[in-house]
Amino acid sequence: MSLDYRFAAVADVKHVSSKDNFSKPKAWKVTDLVALIRKKGVESEQFDYPGEMSFSDKELIKQSRETWLINRDWKHWLTAPLTTPELINQYIYGEGVADELEELIKSNLANADLLKAKLLKVNSDKRKEVWTTKGAYYNTLNRYIVFGCHPNALLPCKLKNSGSNYKVPLKIEDRNIKRGRKPVRQARISAPNIGITSEHKSNIAKLVKFLKSEKGKKEYPNFTFKKAIELYQFNFETTILEREIEGEIHQIRIPFEREEDCLSEEQVYYHLKRIIDKQLYLQIKHGNISYEKDFADRQGSALEGVIGSTYRYEIDATVLDVYVRYPFDTTGQYSMGRPVLYLVIDVYSTMIVGFYLGFDGPNWEGAAQALVNACSCKVEFAARFNYSITEGDWPAHHVPVQAAVDNGTEQPDKVISTVLQAELGIRGYSFAAVYRGDAKGTVEGAFRCLENKGVHFVPGALNQHAQRGDQHASQQSLLDYDSINIQLIDLIIKNNKSADRLHRFDINAIQSGIDITPEALYLHGLKQEMNGGRDGRAIDPGRIHWAFLPEEEATVRGDGIYFKGLVYLSDYAKEADWFKVANLNGSFKIIVKRPKSWTSSLWHKTADGQYIRFDLKNVNNGSPFIGQHWEPVQHLLEQFKDKRHQNKLNTKKLTIQRNNLLAELKRLNEDAIEGADTNTSKGVQRDIKQRQKVFVAVQHVIKAIDHQLALQGDLLSQASTQIQPQLDSDNDALL
Repeated sequence: MSLDYRFAAVADVKHVSSKDNFSKPKAWKVTDLVALIRKKGVESEQFDYPGEMSFSDKELIKQSRETWLINRDWKHWLTAPLTTPELINQYIYGEGVADELEELIKSNLANADLLKAKLLKVNSDKRKEVWTTKGAYYNTLNRYIVFGCHPNALLPCKLKNSGSNYKVPLKIEDRNIKRGRKPVRQARISAPNIGITSEHKSNIAKLVKFLKSEKGKKEYPNFTFKKAIELYQFNFETTILEREIEGEIHQIRIPFEREEDCLSEEQVYYHLKRIIDKQLYLQIKHGNISYEKDFADRQGSALEGVIGSTYRYEIDATVLDVYVRYPFDTTGQYSMGRPVLYLVIDVYSTMIVGFYLGFDGPNWEGAAQALVNACSCKVEFAARFNYSITEGDWPAHHVPVQAAVDNGTEQPDKVISTVLQAELGIRGYSFAAVYRGDAKGTVEGAFRCLENKGVHFVPGALNQHAQRGDQHASQQSLLDYDSINIQLIDLIIKNNKSADRLHRFDINAIQSGIDITPEALYLHGLKQEMNGGRDGRAIDPGRIHWAFLPEEEATVRGDGIYFKGLVYLSDYAKEADWFKVANLNGSFKIIVKRPKSWTSSLWHKTADGQYIRFDLKNVNNGSPFIGQHWEPVQHLLEQFKDKRHQNKLNTKKLTIQRNNLLAELKRLNEDAIEGADTNTSKGVQRDIKQRQKVFVAVQHVIKAIDHQLALQGDLLSQASTQIQPQLDSDNDALL
């Protein structure tokens, strides 16, 4: 715009993207231009200049546009004296700049070496020449004006579309010479590879489609571009020959003899890369589930929709890198495997509000056990392991509004949601995809924190850098189940009271001046946003167990309630005559729910809505199963079965030994009466008592004689006629 002359410079932007040189903008009177704009039927629209014109030099270098910058600077150095505001106004609205341009051309020719030396400081391109024609200067000056009077107006933006109008031949039969420079290996040969055609591209696309399919992933689970190139060459650069061998037709593939009939490996790789971008490469190599978990972009936040503490709990599981010692056999350092840790995290504060340590899964049952723990008193929980904490150490015992868990197959979504809504009023229940820990990012970070702070530094922990020949971690298991639980409780308390969560603070938390720990944020959110939350201690524990835990069956018999090999008793069952009914009419089944970390009790819900606790039968506090975890107890019960089986084998052996002894006694007594008459009488034998008295008298005489001969060591009881106990070897011989 020239406000002094009330003129405006108008350029025809239709020619901006054409190959024609830029024309000089035309001078319009402002009044005529306004009249044109207001003219009926004339439309206006926004014209967007190439985006590169607004980029910095640093950004253009990142985009590999160094050559553009060289061309821009060279043009600008040549025309810079003409780009002052005064000369531009003179060029458009005045008498022009013909005289100034002639002087500039002479000056540039005279200082050509200096200009080239200036260019050599940033680039070694010696091909730049000083312009000698006025048209080159005018074209550059016009471009400079049309694109906003900025040095980036001289960027060669048209070059980015170079080669885009090339038409690829359709068929491989169409002779098509490969474009571009030859590879170094082809510089010494006369026959280049064939140029790419649409048919080649279609074949490469078919190969990629196969590699993406389930069949392709099964046959080639470890994807590499090298293998993909081999498959392309095998399938599309070979001739199939059929041969009959022993009556069967076999196909063999013969590679093309001429290299000019084949694509080079570089060509195949280039076009594979155009189809298989980084995302598709990772999906093929690792599978869709692993890609979504470990590589996919995530702009969302776990805090979306969360208004305060206890609003949403996240639950997930991981197998700990430590082996647990088996507690029921102390004759050696035996391991019972690596446990599965289920963590429950409050999303708002990232405070760990509950956990469960089991030996099966990961599965929904373990997550349910952890949710029960999250809603329960932690002081009572720690006391199970003889570990004393206070309420202030771990103040987490609240029922959530929502819970996010893995979408397992053990329980239908509708069933879980219905039970939780009916029992505890948990309105939202979200399910993440199986093996998608990334969908529960808050709890994933907690796993790494706990393992790195404590679990990796105890006996029996896996050594990530173990050498061949090192003793396996399972041989070093030292801490039993209770000890691992105590360690986890301690780690969780320290994490809740020390982790930095300043990035989670909102304006209310900042103004309240609370600590930056998860526990402080948790308690603040409870008070400010959730009206104190729902205290799980005020809810019947049976209701909490019944809401979360899966259903199982127990059997009522006349002497107790049998479940998984253990016997439970209940005052309610006795008063309701369950045992009497079972004794008279036979055993019957009932539904129970059990905390798997605690064998001491089961829970049952009656038809009238009462929650009944069954306690483990524990006579005189002598039960070995009281207060134990279910996994080792069930293993111990299996050992009991083995012991009972071994006892049956021993009983069989002893019975055979007894029968052998009886047979020998019978033989000796039959020999003693060998000459006696056969007894045919059927009534009671006479004189039994008299013979009994005689026998007793004889025994007294024998004892008296033994007493007299004791000093001589020649007891009558050691006579050779006495029957001797048989040894095991004799028994084996008899068998």
